[in-house]
Amino acid sequence: MKVFKFGGASVKDAPSVKNVAEVIKQFCDDELVVIVSAMGKTTNALEELVKLFFEKGDWQSQLQTIKNFHLEISNGLFEPNHQVFERLESIFEGIAKYLSFAEGKPYMEVYSEMVSQGELLSTRIIRNYLNQNIHKTIWVDARNYVRTDYNYIDARVEWDMTTRNISEKIPVFTKDAIVITQGFIGSNGEGKTTTLGREGSDFSAAIFATGLNAESVTVWKDVPGVMTADPSKMPDAVIIPQLSYTDASEMTYYGASIIHPRTIKPLAQNGIKLYVRPFNSPKELGTVIGAEGAGKHPASFILKTKQVFIDFKVTDFTFIDERKLSLIFNALDQLNIKINLMQNSAVSFSICIDKKFDKVEKLVERLSDTFNIEMRDNLEMLTVKGYDQKALDKIYDRKEVLLEQKSKDVYHLLYVPEKEHKELSESA
Repeated sequence: MKVFKFGGASVKDAPSVKNVAEVIKQFCDDELVVIVSAMGKTTNALEELVKLFFEKGDWQSQLQTIKNFHLEISNGLFEPNHQVFERLESIFEGIAKYLSFAEGKPYMEVYSEMVSQGELLSTRIIRNYLNQNIHKTIWVDARNYVRTDYNYIDARVEWDMTTRNISEKIPVFTKDAIVITQGFIGSNGEGKTTTLGREGSDFSAAIFATGLNAESVTVWKDVPGVMTADPSKMPDAVIIPQLSYTDASEMTYYGASIIHPRTIKPLAQNGIKLYVRPFNSPKELGTVIGAEGAGKHPASFILKTKQVFIDFKVTDFTFIDERKLSLIFNALDQLNIKINLMQNSAVSFSICIDKKFDKVEKLVERLSDTFNIEMRDNLEMLTVKGYDQKALDKIYDRKEVLLEQKSKDVYHLLYVPEKEHKELSESA
């Protein structure tokens, strides 16, 4: 049993879908579950749709734009009378009907229901193309298998029920067909759609692989494998051919976008190997992640944008003690906020977190009665894992550094981006 995952870049247009089919064709003799993301930048477009809906904007035009994009791809794959067009029409009618009656629904609920449509659309199109050209497939709705808690966004998986659902039902399908399903989405105990976090399709692949006790997961990407840096920003970046689960997990924690942060743990716990391979050169081996790494590898440069720095200062001339820290950590846990970097002094505790939805505002609101809170956003955090002086010499001078940390193996720098700093200076 193998699990494949194809991201949005791999299915961004009709030629890309044909390429995915050619990749899958090479593995038709295997029992195969294929996880597919939304096409291209569809998730961004659906987020804009939700934004327009809640701002009373022209969401109908945005929906038509999304529909036209999927019809354009389908026109490049199917004859005009193919049944897929009727199915797509039904999906878009369903979206419009849902929004017409969504007035008063919570933002998070509408968001999850809408952004999930990207995966539902892409898997319908790809399933039909594979049926027509490559191999028999079965389309399954991931929401019927991946059970989560009641967080609509960044939902946490209910593993016992999810594993049981997958292990009992999916193997029956894979004996006769390739299973096509969606990444990123699940459902809660009420049957309402939930999402696993942006780029969560990698995590979905790990969830299905765990339930199936799969041999491996392969994430097909538009890069040659896991690299030491983003090659568009650092042209001398090289492939890391082999990584341990531990090193890969640490890289994702610090923000390496090549793999979703929650992907590694279930695979490591079950000894399932993860391959990161290029969909444009499917014969290349890319990177393999498993129990053993390849020893020391070159320094890795990981950049996270849209960072927020929050400093909690005591108000009563006491210190940051265990009780005050517990207040902060309880609030972070309740809001499902992950700390990317933290530092404390006698009278303050500082954290760096991602800017997501309204979570930052909710955190500040909960703790403003206890602390004096200072906040800066639009920041960047650079992490260098396995650094040496040669690696640090590659980092250009930052004009305004808010936080710098060094440990034995990891270097962090939180700073105001050059563009942001220039705008602030000019306005001053």
